[in-house]
Amino acid sequence: MKQKSKLPAGFGFPVWPYKIDPGKIIKAEATCLIWTEQSEDGTSAVMKMYYRRGFANFIRGIILNFRVKREFRILKHVAGCGVPCTIPLFWTFGYCKEYGFYEILRTRQIPNTISLRTLFSSEAITDKNIDLGPLFQLVYNMHRCGVYHGALSPKNILIDPTGNAHVKFYSIDFARGWLFPGSIIGRQMAWFDLLKLVRDIESDLGIGYCQPYLAQYGFEKVAIERFYKDARRYRSYSRKHKRIKNVLKVKVFFYAILTQLYQRGH
Repeated sequence: MKQKSKLPAGFGFPVWPYKIDPGKIIKAEATCLIWTEQSEDGTSAVMKMYYRRGFANFIRGIILNFRVKREFRILKHVAGCGVPCTIPLFWTFGYCKEYGFYEILRTRQIPNTISLRTLFSSEAITDKNIDLGPLFQLVYNMHRCGVYHGALSPKNILIDPTGNAHVKFYSIDFARGWLFPGSIIGRQMAWFDLLKLVRDIESDLGIGYCQPYLAQYGFEKVAIERFYKDARRYRSYSRKHKRIKNVLKVKVFFYAILTQLYQRGH
């Protein structure tokens, strides 16, 4: 891979064949591999690779931006706005015999944290009394700076479980996210982010647990009532409600694409 004179922000150059320590693999799926490794400065980094993308997907990535490039931009923007998240280090793409067409994102690993999903599953959580105020403040700030997460759930939220007085949450994995030019608070995509987050949290902590935190986010009483009415439909697995969710996802996707094309044209 030859270096160009002008490279996209954050572009990096891994050397192949890349040596991956099997003991440091976090996640291994058919087209996604996530592992940790040591950085040059001694800190830990997380490597996320999408591979076997197929030539058509690879060309689409070149035209519409690779998923990892988009995620790098979002993380850089979120971190710049002071919203706690994993720090992006570089992204790249290419081809090798072992993995085919691939794209890679490297981020700084956040030490001494576990996912909120792991915390909810822990036997140590008995009273189910967890202060989620800082989490909903994080989501509010993220939406205010124009970021739609797309997969906002406990597994993509990290927390320090050591019992510090000031609990801090971190948002990770913006692979389905989009960056918009202004605040998305009050828009349908922000509503969709919250529906997924609240559904997953309340499946562990009980229906209604997030009401005070929605009020903290900025919802008035009528909006909270409407939110829970929508949430009941969102929890449903009927064909009708699955279609509603799929239509909403398509709307968000096309709105994001149109926004990007408009920005390129101006």
